Amino acid sequence: MTDSGSVSPADRRSQADGFALAELLIGMAVLSMLTLLTLHVSGFSSESYYVFPERFTRLKSESLLTGESRTYEDESSMDYPPIRFSENGIINQARTLTFPYGRTTKEIVIELVTGSLVFR
Repeated sequence: MTDSGSVSPADRRSQADGFALAELLIGMAVLSMLTLLTLHVSGFSSESYYVFPERFTRLKSESLLTGESRTYEDESSMDYPPIRFSENGIINQARTLTFPYGRTTKEIVIELVTGSLVFR
């Protein structure tokens, strides 16, 4: 006859193997926090790189639709000269704009006349 207080070896082994769900959740939370702390957040510096093409295209389209000249003024801290569109949507000067992008830089080239954007 066995003691009611004794546990068989098979029961002891099943209790000792693996982790409990609570332990796994705590481990995942700690790893998530460490990951967030070590990431290099560069979203704010690259925002203007993504916003510029949309605003540029919108002003170009407005000048074509209304037949009025438009000027793109810099709304960020980049301080590049204004871009002017004629009544036909033609720009007055080709240029290359450089945007900070994380630890590097990215460029947008504005081609003369057509105003096409080339991303580098």
